[in-house]
Amino acid sequence: MKRVLPLLLLTFIFSCSSKPAETVLTEENIQETRETENPTELKEKAAFHYLIENATKADFDKAKKASSDELTPDTVNSRKKNGVIEVLTNGKWKSLTAFKDTLNSPESDDDEIREYKYVGQIKSINKLLVEGYFWEHYECYLVDKSTGKIDTTWTRPYISPDKKMLASLSMPYGLEGPPLGIQILRIENNGQNLTKFLEINQQKWSPYDFYWESPSSLIIQILPVERVLEINGIPKEEDYSYIRLKI
Repeated sequence: MKRVLPLLLLTFIFSCSSKPAETVLTEENIQETRETENPTELKEKAAFHYLIENATKADFDKAKKASSDELTPDTVNSRKKNGVIEVLTNGKWKSLTAFKDTLNSPESDDDEIREYKYVGQIKSINKLLVEGYFWEHYECYLVDKSTGKIDTTWTRPYISPDKKMLASLSMPYGLEGPPLGIQILRIENNGQNLTKFLEINQQKWSPYDFYWESPSSLIIQILPVERVLEINGIPKEEDYSYIRLKI
């Protein structure tokens, strides 16, 4: 199943993509270094390295074919009551009070609008997955079924084959402020703790989809930023490029 943001949201993002391209994605500059606005953080983490290299659609398709989704989409066991998500747990309805919709219409132009959707559960790490839709923004939440602790991811996360990492992409290029790249979290204590392992935030390429190739590499479907600005609407298959991220 194609793992992309809702069509309406993508269309809006492309309509807002008006910033000039900053660089061209070429073989010479595809190697990335960790970017940060905090020199101290860079110094403290200088021993950590990752590598980005060119990949192909064949690499992407192979990783996709070998992938498996840890999500159990049991949305029949959820409901909304007064705008709050409730999940059926051990025969009882449990309210997720942190996730309450605004009462105005989803089509409203109110920039305070928010709507939450229960997606399912990831049993291997004992989490519930909730999506949050906002004015010009989208993110996901992992709710621990035992403690209620909430971890936020940029978009929907996917777990590595060895179940030690999870990754999520940023939203595609086009909005001011949000990161552009990929986020990777480390899974600790069987999912009780999720800690930041790596965040790549850059302005060279816009991510659209990805699959874990191995526990230490991912294949990411991208568009160079300058190509995003040339496209009028949703990209076609031939517009995409592919990169491999090794961690």
